[in-house]
Amino acid sequence: MKHAFTLKFIGYSFLMIFGFSGLHAQSDGFNSEGRFGIRGGVLISKQNLEDDNLDEDAKSKLGLDLGILYTLPIGNGLFALQPELHWMQKGSTISDININGIDQEYTTTMNYLELPLLARINIGGSLKVFAFGGPSVGFLLDVNSDDDYFKKEDFEDTEFGLHLGAGVGIGTFEVDLRYIAGLSDVAESDGNLEEIKNSGFGAGLTLKF
Repeated sequence: MKHAFTLKFIGYSFLMIFGFSGLHAQSDGFNSEGRFGIRGGVLISKQNLEDDNLDEDAKSKLGLDLGILYTLPIGNGLFALQPELHWMQKGSTISDININGIDQEYTTTMNYLELPLLARINIGGSLKVFAFGGPSVGFLLDVNSDDDYFKKEDFEDTEFGLHLGAGVGIGTFEVDLRYIAGLSDVAESDGNLEEIKNSGFGAGLTLKF
């Protein structure tokens, strides 16, 4: 079910990109020059978590996603590389954890410093439409969990992932939607958890200059 929803999200994103039949490939203008950007957004994160104490799957949680980026055009601006630097909050809410015979709920927030390197395609004129994708590496800064149920030492310090998304730009502003897939197991190999993988859907507003 989760993978089918992910594929639909990616498919709709690309349909949005190429469904604008009146748009033309952008060969000059705003995206033909290198641009710095400041991005603010939110992330609805989820974790695939295996633990014998869990009776239900982890639920998603809302977190912040703040970043800076630089769009480096290749040639006339149709294609570009976009390195980014994010501070983002991942994690989940898990319920029905049986502690001393009592079911309890815990929310865990994992703060990451994440560096995606994205390949980007730009099309359009005054309405700038774009799609992007690429790998990322994340570094775990700290973990906040109710009653310290999870701690930083329960997780790996480094995570590898993938960012896929699309968006539109008007003037110096851009809005994008993205899916973030965690590719590596972030559970500490010597810990009690068998496997944890992060994922999430994000939305953000970028100001470029």
